[in-house]
Amino acid sequence: MLEIKDLYKGYDKNPVIKNISITVDRGEIHGLIGENSAGKTTLIKCAAGIYMADKGEILFDGEPVFDNPTVKEKIGYVADYNEYIRFYNIKNMVKMYEVFYPHFNIEKFNDFNEIFKLPVDRRIYALSKGQKMRLAFMLETCKEPDYLIMDEPTSGLDPVAKTKFFELLINEVEQRDLGVLISSHNLDGLERICDSVTMLKSGEVERQMSMEDMKEELTKLNVVFEGGAGKAVYDMPEILRISNVGSIYTLVVKGFDDELIKRLKKSGASLVEPVDISLEELFVVLEESRGDYHE
Repeated sequence: MLEIKDLYKGYDKNPVIKNISITVDRGEIHGLIGENSAGKTTLIKCAAGIYMADKGEILFDGEPVFDNPTVKEKIGYVADYNEYIRFYNIKNMVKMYEVFYPHFNIEKFNDFNEIFKLPVDRRIYALSKGQKMRLAFMLETCKEPDYLIMDEPTSGLDPVAKTKFFELLINEVEQRDLGVLISSHNLDGLERICDSVTMLKSGEVERQMSMEDMKEELTKLNVVFEGGAGKAVYDMPEILRISNVGSIYTLVVKGFDDELIKRLKKSGASLVEPVDISLEELFVVLEESRGDYHE
């Protein structure tokens, strides 16, 4: 189990992350979401043992990660920017990983490259951002780690590569009981793969729950007002967002229940239909509802 306990990290006495606690079991994918500067990358680098926390603990199977090579052998880390040795080609990088990581699985790497099709004779500096990201995922996963920590791993990937990435990641979790901590702005992707999510705001945990519970916090409704929605509807405190195309109104509400349905129908609704809300919609509405969100 990965355990992050009461973590605090700051620079020049300015806090970046404050009192953050997260647990990630083997076989679980835990997502980190939040606006830019929320502290996601700092938290990821602390979890990977790159930064030393000012306060708190980060434990992998009960052992601290910072300055602990034995624990770091259990971890794969994919950064948001992966440079490696610029003048090496991909073949050289693979050979280096085989030397430094005794469990490196070259057969798996070759299988992955049947999918991602990286030019193995090309030097690192000549790779695109998306190619470097694919290479990082392949190298770190083929180390056969117990835990995989990733910061924006789909950055630079085209839609086909993103789909393959998520498929391979899910397969690794299922086949090897891999524990994953992943930060991403690709909320659609996280929604498909995550078991649980932590939402960060200004370096602190704003919400933390299973994906199922998080999506139940708000409800999206399609509501038909044939004569248009009146002021009484717009004044309902449960409604956090409302938009319409003709007589069909889309509402995002908090505290959806039978009483709200009755009040909507009393206000002229001829149809009230709950529909799925995406993680991206949920995140945006929650941020807007705080009253301090700025694009």
